[in-house]
Amino acid sequence: MMKMYDVGNKEQALQYLKDLRKEIGIVSLLFLLSAAIGYVVAIMHPEVVMQSLEELEGLVDLLKNLSPLEIMFLIFLNNSIKSLFVLVLGVFFGVVPLLFIAYNGYFLGIFSHKILMEQSLLYLAGGLLPHGIIEIPMVVISAAVGIRLGLKVIAAFKGESVSLKEEMLTGIKFFFYWIMPLLFIAAVVETFITSVIIGALSQL
Repeated sequence: MMKMYDVGNKEQALQYLKDLRKEIGIVSLLFLLSAAIGYVVAIMHPEVVMQSLEELEGLVDLLKNLSPLEIMFLIFLNNSIKSLFVLVLGVFFGVVPLLFIAYNGYFLGIFSHKILMEQSLLYLAGGLLPHGIIEIPMVVISAAVGIRLGLKVIAAFKGESVSLKEEMLTGIKFFFYWIMPLLFIAAVVETFITSVIIGALSQL
């Protein structure tokens, strides 16, 4: 029988996170491993860097024509929609969250290598940490909830007593109560603080 959580309550939300430790650990390890692989691939195959970064060109062109407020909402919607989809689509045996995290870690590794070839470690940290310290954990938790759903589906196929509906609703409620608001804060920080830090570091 599934343990019920009132994730709108801070204490129970923290307990829910505590019970997600295994899934969060899996996702975090996969993210770091994928980032390391991306970094090594970028060193060994520089052409991969150019191919991967071409994906950003269209987005950069789009952002040039937007106001800071529009950029903030675009970042927020992009991260929120993807995180919610990853959470919900975890019901398909947890495959989607794993692929999503692996891809994003890999791309971060490639991007980090490119930045370090052109700028300093301080520049990379200034461009990632201010908002990333909020955004990355939220994405990781979304994927972890998705994997939890996937594991529950597998358990159901094995004949175990599992309430998939309750698991799904709890995960979605947690997303809207905690993950989505923090992704909004991360988008604000990325737009109005990270950009200022990057501008300042560019002058050094």
